[in-house]
Amino acid sequence: MDTLIGPVPDDWQTRQLGECCDVQPGPSGTTLSSSAYVIGGVPVVKAGDIGPEGILSSVSVDEETAKRLRPRYELCSGDIVFVRIGRTTRHATVTERQERWLLGGSCIRIRAKQDISAEYIACYLTHPAVQEWLAEHTQRGVLPTLNGRKIRAMPLVLPPAAVQLSITEVARAIDTKIRAHKDVIQATQALRGLLIPQMLAGNPVLPEANVSRDA
Repeated sequence: MDTLIGPVPDDWQTRQLGECCDVQPGPSGTTLSSSAYVIGGVPVVKAGDIGPEGILSSVSVDEETAKRLRPRYELCSGDIVFVRIGRTTRHATVTERQERWLLGGSCIRIRAKQDISAEYIACYLTHPAVQEWLAEHTQRGVLPTLNGRKIRAMPLVLPPAAVQLSITEVARAIDTKIRAHKDVIQATQALRGLLIPQMLAGNPVLPEANVSRDA
């Protein structure tokens, strides 16, 4: 069977994303204005907060505003947050750390329905053909925009549950290795930053601190 991501086994399904997920665009400017932002309140996720390392937050709102926005714009662990204004191929998965944070106006929240694996959908969204689809369906302008209607219509390929589980387990293992390697790189860079100034000042370096040229 031919699909957006190429040929797949005939027992796999093709559906629209909106059939399998709740797709919720962020609040409009009248619902959440910039004047509502405070320091030290409930975090709000904006487009600029979504990056390779996951979801951060640069702004927040007071408890009264947060209560008004909940539950419609509340984030739960496992939700996927899309950028809808700017570089619209970016997305990240909500973790327990971001539980009960709020969706910002420049993002779209995807929440998988009970019989669908959210982890599988997150993997699917990284496929090059899916990334290309997102880019092609982004409205061009001063600020590129991706709307909820387009997201709901996205073709979604669904393998059997056992295959979904296998895919997510492999992806999880690879992600763990990536994080471990990043930690090693950061530690090594920090070591270099400490040693080079000492060596340039003529201070001796312990043998165990030397890095092999063959490493």
